[in-house]
Amino acid sequence: MTRRRVRVAVFVGLLGLLFASGLAAAHAQYVSSTPAAGTILPSVPTGVSVTLSETVQSGTGTIRITNESGVRFDVPPVTYSTDGRTLSVPLGPGGPGIYTVTWTAVSAVDGHFTAGSFSYGVQDKNGNINGTVPGLTSGGAPVSPLEVALRSIGFLGLAIALGIGVMANFMWLPAGRDPDARRSRAYGLAFPVLLNVGRIAAFAFAASTVGLFALATGLEGGLAAQGLLNSAYVQSVAVRVVLAIGLFALFSRAFAQSRAKDPEKSGWTIQAAIGLSLAAVLAASIGTHAAAVPVIAGIGVAADAAHFGGIGLWFGGLAGIVSIRNFLREPEATPLARIVLGRFSRMAAYAVGLVLAGGIVLSVLLVGTWDALLGSTYGWVVLGKIALFAPMVALGAFNRYRLIPETAEAEKPTEAVRRIVGNVRFETGFGIAVLVLAGLLTAMTPAASVAGANQAGTFALDTVKDGLHVHFESYPYPTTVGVYTLTILLNYNTNGTEFYLGRNGTIQFTPWDPPGPAGLKQNLSGPHGNHFFITTTDLSSPGLWKIDANFQRLDGFDLRVTFYVTIKAGG
Repeated sequence: MTRRRVRVAVFVGLLGLLFASGLAAAHAQYVSSTPAAGTILPSVPTGVSVTLSETVQSGTGTIRITNESGVRFDVPPVTYSTDGRTLSVPLGPGGPGIYTVTWTAVSAVDGHFTAGSFSYGVQDKNGNINGTVPGLTSGGAPVSPLEVALRSIGFLGLAIALGIGVMANFMWLPAGRDPDARRSRAYGLAFPVLLNVGRIAAFAFAASTVGLFALATGLEGGLAAQGLLNSAYVQSVAVRVVLAIGLFALFSRAFAQSRAKDPEKSGWTIQAAIGLSLAAVLAASIGTHAAAVPVIAGIGVAADAAHFGGIGLWFGGLAGIVSIRNFLREPEATPLARIVLGRFSRMAAYAVGLVLAGGIVLSVLLVGTWDALLGSTYGWVVLGKIALFAPMVALGAFNRYRLIPETAEAEKPTEAVRRIVGNVRFETGFGIAVLVLAGLLTAMTPAASVAGANQAGTFALDTVKDGLHVHFESYPYPTTVGVYTLTILLNYNTNGTEFYLGRNGTIQFTPWDPPGPAGLKQNLSGPHGNHFFITTTDLSSPGLWKIDANFQRLDGFDLRVTFYVTIKAGG
């Protein structure tokens, strides 16, 4: 396959991913609620809370609770937990029936709107409920291709600006100390071209960040002032806007200086541009999903900054080489090309190390498991980045260890430079694809967040019956058909002490919605102090399951309790 055909194939694949991104959503995912979705309670709760996978922008969360007649029972305002992930609202007086909870929120991590609903039931005095409790829904507006495009353009612009600034200051200007390199026509003529590409990249970065700020605070219905106060994402974008404008101004000044004076006269301006570029990389890392992962403080930010910084140093330098390739191909420019390309190749090796180190940490934080890597859209996009990154490394290694040494050989230095520049063009194409996928990833929900939303630890329900507090737990969190360990603990409701007078516990599973025949009663293991348990595969199909438990009491009549558990899909 020719290089042109490979580039076309890569481009078509990226277009497909961008269109697919219209179906992807990076939102704060539902994790749990009190009452739990699908629960049937013996009495009306005093409040409702919803816990999401990401911090909610203060002032954007809403909770609405209605009965079957549409009467509202929530008593505003909504309150937020200290970590900003749980929304709560008290309830007014109610009675038996089925209640629907609808909630909305804007993530402080990525600025995306999300919404969902779930229901719970309240029994009447006879322990009955009229109707079926609906299941859980959660979703939001798909992430627009416009947002993915703006994120990708921003990554491309910042990466090129950073890489060209580093190349100009640490590779080009030092090459000028070599008399042969300085005498070449390319040394003075190509330098303004290089800086002009950096200036254009800085402008693209500034335009994309302004567009993202407009989406986050205007076109998506948010308020700029509220976002600047309460959203780490909006704050990050605002800082990047300011840095991008400064970066464009510095590159413009350096470009003007390079056209009128020797390249060395623009050194301080270029160094200031590098400083702003690094600050923008850090600001972008603070407003990411990696920064929101609740691990050791700063590890997500550091990993993201190292990963993108490495990509910027490498890809930006490649883009700079491509922009001045015609100058470097000239025979008289061979001494200059040998120094610049040799220095870039050595720097690129360290950049690859940063990319790999940061990428591994980010994969652990944002993907989490092999199953998530292979079984989620987010994981497949990560694999796509790896697939594109591998040939970039191979080409870079070939340039460094095979072609760069040939530039020092008198017989064929010009031909070696031509081959290096040709490979660099190919590397740059792959680099563009990698950064487009990076823009797509930042607009998607990390696989680890989805897994955390679907399996939020231990699933627990509570009820009070005949003076006893009955606590029901499921491990793992009930999601798909599989093996579950169910535990029931008995305590006195008045003082919370353990109840040791329960015997001969049994349990029965009945498909409730859709309806099905009740299973056989099974014996629970126990009592083990005040608790009983069973490991079972009887939750064998999707839907709402009714779980009836019965215990003999040595101090009175039998205790009978009912719980409801939702199984979402087959295994």
